[in-house]
Amino acid sequence: MKTKDPYTSALDLGLACAKRSRLGVALRRSLAVGVFLKVFRLMFSRLVCGLALVLLDLLLAVAILIMLLAWLLDPFRFNLGPMHLTIHGGLKPILVLVLILGVRRLLAWAFARGYPHVRGLWESAVFKKICFSLITTYVVFILFESVLVWTRFDAALPPIIFQGKINNSLETPADTIPDAELIYRFKPGIDFGGRRINSLGFRDREVDPRKEPGTIRVICMGDSVTGQGQPGYSQYLHERLTNNPPTPGAWEAFNMGVYGYSSLQGLRLFQKTGRFLDPDIVTLFYGWNSHWLADEPDRQRMGLEMRPFAGRIFELLRQKRIFRLVVWALNPVQHLAARKREDARVPRVAPDEYLATLKAFVREIRAAGAFPILITAPRRSLTQNVVDKKHVISVEQGNRVHDEYVEITRRAALDANVELLDLASLFTNQACDVYFAPDGIHFDYYAEEEHMTNNPPSQLGLMRIAAELDKKVRDITRSPSWQTQRPASL
Repeated sequence: MKTKDPYTSALDLGLACAKRSRLGVALRRSLAVGVFLKVFRLMFSRLVCGLALVLLDLLLAVAILIMLLAWLLDPFRFNLGPMHLTIHGGLKPILVLVLILGVRRLLAWAFARGYPHVRGLWESAVFKKICFSLITTYVVFILFESVLVWTRFDAALPPIIFQGKINNSLETPADTIPDAELIYRFKPGIDFGGRRINSLGFRDREVDPRKEPGTIRVICMGDSVTGQGQPGYSQYLHERLTNNPPTPGAWEAFNMGVYGYSSLQGLRLFQKTGRFLDPDIVTLFYGWNSHWLADEPDRQRMGLEMRPFAGRIFELLRQKRIFRLVVWALNPVQHLAARKREDARVPRVAPDEYLATLKAFVREIRAAGAFPILITAPRRSLTQNVVDKKHVISVEQGNRVHDEYVEITRRAALDANVELLDLASLFTNQACDVYFAPDGIHFDYYAEEEHMTNNPPSQLGLMRIAAELDKKVRDITRSPSWQTQRPASL
């Protein structure tokens, strides 16, 4: 037997060990790569599954928002380049939402079998609460809206006029200019009824809107009864207060009467202009135009002036009865319910709204730091002229309705605990017939004022109103509330 050379044997052994060593390294490397690939595949699969769930959750959130917008806007339109999407409120958005929820639940169940720890946004408590809150809000709104539709609730909201735009669709009296919120107003500088309209927009002498320090200012608000006269009763009151001031210091009075204005227009006028004139006493002499009949109530003709963005939002929301209910409930003046089709003509300011308007007027005046005085509108019998103008159905009906509005004025004064000058009671005596113009509404020379070149020697009716107001003003200055609020004028 041939024996191997020791040197050769050692070499073979070394080679064998080297082969085993290289094989081990290769095996270990191969095992490491396999483990890495398996881990990578596992992580990649979990990432893909998790990403799929997150995308479905985001799609679910978008579907909920679109469902809300589709109900609110109805239809909801989305334009992105050439793509145009229109979604109407109703059952379809809800079915899409249910479908997305079903697919999401199915995938989550399937992924959980292989990857039990895969999570999406839905597994987050915050995300889930947000989704449930949106869905709950939607369900509540849908149910509430359905109840309002079932009960046939509706409220007439005013039109929206964008700032800088004029509502040219409204008919306005001659010698006036359109106004988005007031329907119309006097144009400063023109001659109206024989007198010039001042820079403030009223038929009176020029008045500085900035009150002089220490001056007590009385503003007379009303309709044509307040605006009429050569001069009007506010000028007679002004002369009485300046010649014999109720308290030390300067006094002044002027009118903000606008022909044809209702109490609702007067309230808006005070909110826009009157309160910024820093009044101390404000008299309210309305009642006639509020109960005249018209095709539409004043509230539906008087616009709300808004910025374009806010106006568009308002227009979008007003189609929902829930929004109309909220506006109706929050507004201090009651909104008229939507008019029935069989009603041919309606009062410009309905009786309940007239009461609410006077009370709101009183609140606004007091909020401006002034003292209000309500005045009832006296009358003699109306004439056929108001029937021909379709202000009333008949003379008898017009007389009766006016007396009802006089009672409402008295009730408003009682409810609001405010000073009342009840001219309707003071002027019932037959001796007061001489105060009235032939129409039984206005006073003295109202019918001839437009053609007068000089002031008449006397106007008994308007002078009597000024005298009665002067008494009321002096009563107010003697009251504890006046002495508390204006001690410097004593």
